[in-house]
Amino acid sequence: MLIKTEGMPLHEQVFEVLRANYFLNDTADFSRQMGRSRTYLSTLRYNGHSPSTDAYANLLNYLRECYGETEDADLKACLGHYIKRVEEEVV
Repeated sequence: MLIKTEGMPLHEQVFEVLRANYFLNDTADFSRQMGRSRTYLSTLRYNGHSPSTDAYANLLNYLRECYGETEDADLKACLGHYIKRVEEEVV
């Protein structure tokens, strides 16, 4: 599935990919996977901030979990791409 994420911050790109592939239902699910309250993503959007390194580390674990759950080669490639990009944020 192609998803237009051009120009979006990394965390928004990951959210759109996970939501479009049914790993998440909404922003509250995404915020919880980042280890934060259900309003975390909304707060980031409102304030124009990026997630903390700690939140990215939690997201990285979830991306790896999603990667292990799928058999689809294209989706694995997409998730692998985002795993690498989030790893860069955690370092």
